[in-house]
Amino acid sequence: MTRTFLHNFDPPASSPVTGATVDLEVSEIEDAGIREVLQTPGAAYGAWSILDALLTPTGAGTPFIFREPLGQAREVKVALSGLFGRFVARAYLERYFNLSIFAHLGSRIIDLDRRRQVKVTRLSRGDLPDWIACASDLSSLTVAEAKGCHDSGGPAKALNRAWAQAGRIDLTAGGRKVTVKRIAIATRWGMAAPNPTDAHLSVRDPVDEGEPIKPEEKDALFIGLLRLHIANLIKSLGHAELASALRGLTHQPFARRLQGDLQRARALLDATPVREVEKATAMGGLIGGIVTRAGPVADTDVAPADQEALARLNLRPVFVGIERDLIRAVIDAELQSVRIRLTQTVGPDEFARPDRAGGWIIPIGEERRIRGGT
Repeated sequence: MTRTFLHNFDPPASSPVTGATVDLEVSEIEDAGIREVLQTPGAAYGAWSILDALLTPTGAGTPFIFREPLGQAREVKVALSGLFGRFVARAYLERYFNLSIFAHLGSRIIDLDRRRQVKVTRLSRGDLPDWIACASDLSSLTVAEAKGCHDSGGPAKALNRAWAQAGRIDLTAGGRKVTVKRIAIATRWGMAAPNPTDAHLSVRDPVDEGEPIKPEEKDALFIGLLRLHIANLIKSLGHAELASALRGLTHQPFARRLQGDLQRARALLDATPVREVEKATAMGGLIGGIVTRAGPVADTDVAPADQEALARLNLRPVFVGIERDLIRAVIDAELQSVRIRLTQTVGPDEFARPDRAGGWIIPIGEERRIRGGT
């Protein structure tokens, strides 16, 4: 179901939409929420799956308005505003900027390729931005920060805070600053009662020019982002060891040790069970797991009867997975193969939803179950 926000974009000429409003599907926000809570460090839980119940029942194409405030206590409002703000911002970036690969920063400074000195460089104290992201063709390198707020005066203050946070890092290669797009997104929630009643989505989006970098450094940067994107996703789906091996490839400074890490990552991938989706033709074998309203299912091998039971109990089970062949190409840093896999046209599928980064979200029920593989 489509919902709308009042849209403000700076600079106006760069806005991805015309007119005063921008729309998002609630399902897009929920899918972004699934990926976001799985990839964010910490406990993964099903907060993405309650949006429909919280919004006013005014139908498709109407404003994104909550039935009532997100809690009474200030700390609850702040927590839920921040969480839902990330969901909306990620869905917005995925749809309107075609971003699909997201590496989370949290409080850590990260290496993308330590051997080539491709890394995140902190510029000032304070919280780091939410994401470094890029498109499926490994372009449009972006630093992004999302905020949510209830400020009756509008989202301006939250947008300023988000912009300051988006400027606290540079991406550098061999000590040289890399060109990035910096995006700050602030969502001011609207409530049916008492106020404010309008939902705003405000964006600040200039390009921050850097210095030219070597082609191999650029390739390493994008492969590093994709390794972190995949590692963060599969860790919460029951594949922590493989995730750790993928992450380890980004901060190995010595070529001799890197070969050992590559062999270990390949062996772990070969030992990881592959899942296949019944009645699906658009995808091959997947590495992943089942996620419900309550969060990921700890057991990576859930029998078909149990999958159906989860659906009957209205736990909204979905299988979240990454294409195994893409993971292999990412481990081996086969950039051409990665580009082909990420940019190939995906045929229509009645149920499965791709994310343009080799990932799939597949609702599970009587019509669709996950089969174990080898």
